Amino acid sequence: MTQTRQSRPDRPEAGPFVHNHLAEEIERLKTEVAWHDGDRNAITLTKRVGLRLVLTVLPQGAVLREHRAPTAELGSGEVVTMEPGLTHAGEAREDTAFLLTLAEDVSK
Repeated sequence: MTQTRQSRPDRPEAGPFVHNHLAEEIERLKTEVAWHDGDRNAITLTKRVGLRLVLTVLPQGAVLREHRAPTAELGSGEVVTMEPGLTHAGEAREDTAFLLTLAEDVSK
């Protein structure tokens, strides 16, 4: 049986106050085709000038290849702060979820 990708509600959500239940979002991401057929699934929870929140789930063994981020990141499991452009990689040793926070100084 071939699964088709279900469309999500419009994302990212906007407004003066946005409330997400991370546990519910993680469980929903794990029901989608991208989780079952790929090496990750993700959703942008918030996208505003200077701020983006991306919730990502990785199955055990998934690898984030070496890359550079255009802005500083906060990573999985622990809080990690990185300078923009720092090369990094990662591997999920078990099913993993992380909230990536990309923030930039927009006052320049």
